[in-house]
Amino acid sequence: MPYLLDRPKIEFHRRPLLFIDMEFTGLDTAKHEIIEIAALLVSQPDLSIVNSYYTKVTPEHVRTADPKSLQVSGYLPKAWARAISLRQALIELSRFAPGCLLAGWSIQTEWDFLNFALEKEQLPYFYDHHLLEVYTLAFAKYFRLGKLNFLNLQSVARDLGIAIDRHKPDSDIRATYEIFKRLISS
Repeated sequence: MPYLLDRPKIEFHRRPLLFIDMEFTGLDTAKHEIIEIAALLVSQPDLSIVNSYYTKVTPEHVRTADPKSLQVSGYLPKAWARAISLRQALIELSRFAPGCLLAGWSIQTEWDFLNFALEKEQLPYFYDHHLLEVYTLAFAKYFRLGKLNFLNLQSVARDLGIAIDRHKPDSDIRATYEIFKRLISS
């Protein structure tokens, strides 16, 4: 399996951004799984959405899931009847956004689960080794303003007038992308 740092060098302002949000059966990469993926492929330097990706992923070990995580994500076996395998989702995602820079609200969790899943499936990394975390940008802005009591995706989206349907990855990632654009332009 190729080493993560063996990615081709691309000027940072030309590298595509992959805004990604996932839902999981819990937060432990060793026993929990990715069950939903939403992503926006964004070009630079104009920051326009080039394409979008969404899929539900069939969990292999629902018995090890955290019940609260399943509730938060809205997991129901019937709703996941047409879900695809993790391997298929990873292959599709790697073809969707080769050489990208991962971006998201709190992207570390997605990073951890992606790294674990790619190694498990013995698939190559398709993204750069850097991360773009929108939470950090929001922290820098709202720390100075002292305006919000809680700094989370929903409170920042509400403050900026951006619609969001929480814990729906396609809505969360679109809100994250809109927040990112506003924060870097202010």
